[in-house]
Order: sequence, then structure tokens, then C-alpha cells
Amino acid sequence: MTVERASSYRGFLKQWVDGLTVHHPHTQHHAKRPNIHVAFHIYDFLLLFGPVISWWCFPFERVIGYLQKIHTTNRVGGELEGILTRSFLRGASLRRWLRRSDCPEVIKQFKAMFDRAFSPRTDSDSPPLAKDGERAHYTFNGANFSRASTHLGNSLILYYPSHSAITPIPGSIENIVCEGGTTTFSVRPHEVLPPGKMDPFLRYHPYLPATTYSSEMQPTTHKISPSMVLSHCARFEFSDDRAVILNLARSQCTLVC
Repeated sequence: MTVERASSYRGFLKQWVDGLTVHHPHTQHHAKRPNIHVAFHIYDFLLLFGPVISWWCFPFERVIGYLQKIHTTNRVGGELEGILTRSFLRGASLRRWLRRSDCPEVIKQFKAMFDRAFSPRTDSDSPPLAKDGERAHYTFNGANFSRASTHLGNSLILYYPSHSAITPIPGSIENIVCEGGTTTFSVRPHEVLPPGKMDPFLRYHPYLPATTYSSEMQPTTHKISPSMVLSHCARFEFSDDRAVILNLARSQCTLVC
């Protein structure tokens, strides 16, 4: 995070606020809300704490989700907090013990089972299929990919169409095929923005990793390996023939994420 990036955030926000009543006249009659005022203070937090990804609430929500899965045997009051705390500490102590050099080998053999039960987010890949064929999901380096017919969101990716390509393009995974221990994605790419069409997100580069493409897909597909995928992406069709693609790679999580 830099002063330039934080100032750009505040400048873009003010530009949006100044144009709000112009482009949406009905907002002139809306009651004033504190959200916009609070949003301007994000500028101060960016300078104090750095990129938003360092202090947003998702890690805390993940911990809450973990605590919600702990069996409490319907206890209430102070007993409930005690059960949650003891369960969390026991799990942390066990994970620490499993990492010790003097941990018995027989216990280490159960670590994979323990990780699968209590640490679902890993960097492992999906195990090979018993026989060749298509699959609905595939996990690579901890990221879950799906074919579009199974889960459209998990099928949207930014990828390199060839090993020599230096610029990733957006597309949707149509099929995931495993053959001889090798997994291949069949990806249908987005059409580029037609000539004469404006990309309204261009003014926000490089602060917002969003680019406008045609909402149509190309008639051809690319066969790629999972290693050629840069990241997932988000897609929103904001007009009849245009869709904005947002890069979801962690390296692109800037001040606006």
C-alpha cells in the first residue's frame, strides 16, 4: 500500500459520489446514509493498516465457521464458551504436537486423516481416478475447479492458452478429463470486446484488475493443463453485449478488494 494508491481510492470514491445524483437523479430524495461517510475513512485505514486483505473480516468469519462446527451438546451459558475454547485449544495443541520432531511415527501416519478432518483447505491436488474419464471437480494447488455444468462460478478462470502465452485470458471450463494420470481442462474463451465498444473500467487500471470483454464466448476451445491456470475470475454481464471480468488472483488484491 502506498499513499498514491490510497489517494486514488479516495479520488475514485469522490468521483462516484459527485456523479451519483447526476446519473441517478432519484437518489436526491433518498435519506442520507452513513455508508458513504464511512467509506471515505477507508483511506485512513489503508495508510494505517495496509491493503484491505490484511485486515478485512473474512479470517474472523472463517474462525466463526470453525467454532460453529464444534459439538456443544446443547450446553448454554458459560459452559458453551468453555467447550468452544477447550476444543479450539486441544486442536491447536494436537497440530503443534504433530509437527514436533519427536512425534511417534505411528501418530504421524494419522496426520493426513487429521488434516482432512480439521484442515480442509490444503495445497494438495485431487487424487487420480480409478479409471480414465470425465470428472465434475478437480482440486489443484488448493483451488477447486469445476466444469460449467456443475458449478459455473468455479469454472470461470484466467488462463494461458499456450505455454508461450504471456497474457492470461478469461474463459469457462467445459470439461475436465483425466487420462493416464494426466488431467486436462477444456476451456471456452471469451470473445474480445468488439471495436467501438468502450471499456469503462480502463480508467481504474492498475488499481482495479477488471477488464471488459464481449459477453459472447468463442466457438473454439483450448486444451490446457491445470498449471496453465492463473486464477479464478468473476464475471458480471452489465449490458446486452458486454461483461466485466475481475481477476481474483491474490497478487491482484489491491486497495479495492
